[in-house]
Amino acid sequence: MGSASTAKKQLLAEGVFHLIGERIVTGELAPGDRIRDADVAQELAVSRTPVREALQRLERIGLVTMYPSRYTEISRLTPETIRMSHDFAGLQAGVIVRLSCSRLTTADYETLSPMIARIAASVDDPAACSQARREVIGYLAARSGNTLQQSLVDEASMALARALRGFAITPEHKPRLLDACVELDRALRDGDADAAEQACRVIYDVA
Repeated sequence: MGSASTAKKQLLAEGVFHLIGERIVTGELAPGDRIRDADVAQELAVSRTPVREALQRLERIGLVTMYPSRYTEISRLTPETIRMSHDFAGLQAGVIVRLSCSRLTTADYETLSPMIARIAASVDDPAACSQARREVIGYLAARSGNTLQQSLVDEASMALARALRGFAITPEHKPRLLDACVELDRALRDGDADAAEQACRVIYDVA
């Protein structure tokens, strides 16, 4: 009985974590906005325990700051946070591409090709381009065959998505990104892990 109850609480906390996290990523909850666990619990018709657990997890990845017995505040982004997030995202994306490259099926390629094309098509819209990259890497992470890598990506994905949402592609980077999208598509189809990882790093503009 205790085991079932614990599992239910963990499931609830996971749902609350993703719900609040997505509200932060989309800007529905802006930096400086306050959250009270009692209000969230009432809105979702759950106890305060899974809400607190979700908020603690969000604090660990830097999306919120908790003030015990008072309230929780949406954290503010700094230029340094954005830079670190960009570098981390690009390097991790390269690892994910390499891990998944040899495991992809023909059906996966057919799904991925238009997803990669959306990165190129949205190059002038920072939020849309960031979301397109996130979808491609999320799809590949689920096929990487590495549960540790998947867990790392899942834990950090929302913090990265918020930090990179407004990361504009510079005029100098744009043609390189467009070429890299074509190369990533080709490399994944050919099973060329080295070329796929390099193309992915160019898309994120990391060395």
